[in-house]
Amino acid sequence: MAAFLPRELITEILTKLPVKSLHRFKCVSKSWNSLITSSKFIKQHLHQTLISNTNIIISTNSIASAAISTVKLRFDIVNHPLNNISHCPPVTISGSVHGVFLLVDSSKKTICLFNPSNKTNRLVPPAPSQKPASDDFDIVEVFGFGYDSVTDDYKIVRLAQWENCERSGFYTETSVYSMRNDSWKSVYDETVEVGLYPLQETNAIVVEELLWFVMISWDSVQVLKCFDLRTSTFSLVDFPEYDCGNMTVSLRSLRGCLCLLVSYHKHRVDPDKYVGDPFFNRKFLYGDVWEMKDCKWVKLFRVRKNEIHKQCMFLRLVTYSKDEKSMLIEVDGAWFGWYDLVTKKFKRVSVHGLEAVDSPYVAYPYVETLVSVVNNKVVSKKEGTRPKKTIKKNDFLSRDSSLSCDN
Repeated sequence: MAAFLPRELITEILTKLPVKSLHRFKCVSKSWNSLITSSKFIKQHLHQTLISNTNIIISTNSIASAAISTVKLRFDIVNHPLNNISHCPPVTISGSVHGVFLLVDSSKKTICLFNPSNKTNRLVPPAPSQKPASDDFDIVEVFGFGYDSVTDDYKIVRLAQWENCERSGFYTETSVYSMRNDSWKSVYDETVEVGLYPLQETNAIVVEELLWFVMISWDSVQVLKCFDLRTSTFSLVDFPEYDCGNMTVSLRSLRGCLCLLVSYHKHRVDPDKYVGDPFFNRKFLYGDVWEMKDCKWVKLFRVRKNEIHKQCMFLRLVTYSKDEKSMLIEVDGAWFGWYDLVTKKFKRVSVHGLEAVDSPYVAYPYVETLVSVVNNKVVSKKEGTRPKKTIKKNDFLSRDSSLSCDN
């Protein structure tokens, strides 16, 4: 039947199918295989799938994914490529775009790009670094990952900052990795002189072609640092004027806009008497959700303690429902629920498959795509070396030479 259909119609039908189906349909004929693996088709399929988020993936000591549902989230552990490295520290997701994830181990020495939809991956060379000679400096190192449409290139941005113990001086490095060139280069950051530090373990959120980093000053004032992937320039943007008090902030990219959740809390126990991680010594009071529209902050809604759970500590936004009338919210990095934006009611979602995953975790929405990440070298768990890759017959898109899949 396919022989009697115009190629344009076949293409239009296939772009609406999920990645798993397209994997199977490559075997229909040589012409279908050629079509599905072409650069043009991959970009058409990507455009179609970006219309709505269909999955979420969580990052903790393990990585797991699930299809978004209003009733049940059934997670499956993702066997990512860094699992093959012997003695590799725990791995977390440090950024994502177009269904590709930036994986970084806790030592910040091993960096990998990975698309769980087609299992392609790429080890990224370490960023060159001029660490201060003195051992009296502590480092904060965060990453961002995004796409530059001007050069059709995927880029990783690394902010590294060393501060001495007396807080009398600091040293900053800013570097950008280009997938197209497979190399890092230093970038001038004109905002360094302001004296801001990356918020520890808070990696950037990408919105369109802008990366947003949460920064903090010596006097604990938080501000946003924006990196334009097209121009390789930085700028500073203020947070909205929110209430004073104990609070934490988290960023998300939702509906193509930058969203901010400000969670307010109080201490469970007197901080001077509390033993343990102060992160857990808090009780959630309420949260305000803001969205940046036309370079201005607009307050969308407020979530109150009695609407969620009386004993929770913090919230994170995950994604909107398809009709945009509900918001999937992550609570305490341990469970999920849908918050109805109209009725202000919260319905907890049943979660399965996370028994072996340590919490707290961080959840990200994502779509399955055909975007391929080259991996010219693989890591051998047994040998600890990088032998040449052997191409298998069903190794999807293994011959591509870039994330953008140019032929």
